Amino acid sequence: MTDQNNSQKWLDRVSYDLDTAKAMLQTGRLIYAIFMCQQSLEKCFKALLAYKNKEVLPLHNLRRLAEEASVIQELEDSALMKLDYLSSYYINSRYKEDLEQLSRGITESLVSDFINFSEGMITWLCQKMKQSR
Repeated sequence: MTDQNNSQKWLDRVSYDLDTAKAMLQTGRLIYAIFMCQQSLEKCFKALLAYKNKEVLPLHNLRRLAEEASVIQELEDSALMKLDYLSSYYINSRYKEDLEQLSRGITESLVSDFINFSEGMITWLCQKMKQSR
């Protein structure tokens, strides 16, 4: 038996966060767009954990969440590198005070790539939930 209600609550937040990432890109708030990509993936991994009746731990590291959800072995190195980048950005965006330093290297193109990556990962993770029904 799966906890579909709890899983759906996480999924409802995923859509909201991904839409927020897109809105932040449109307004030039690139740091927050990246942050919201991380948030959308974190919540999607947590939806999968809830769906599998696994404990939803208070983790923010996307690689660790992929491990806990038992999908890490299916991910390519390039995907793992993107998950690691987003995880490190989560910490930096919350605690660094220098927005100029934090913004270095963040371009609209980079953000668009991470939004597309996040959308693809979310679709894939949702398919995992459909397959196990």
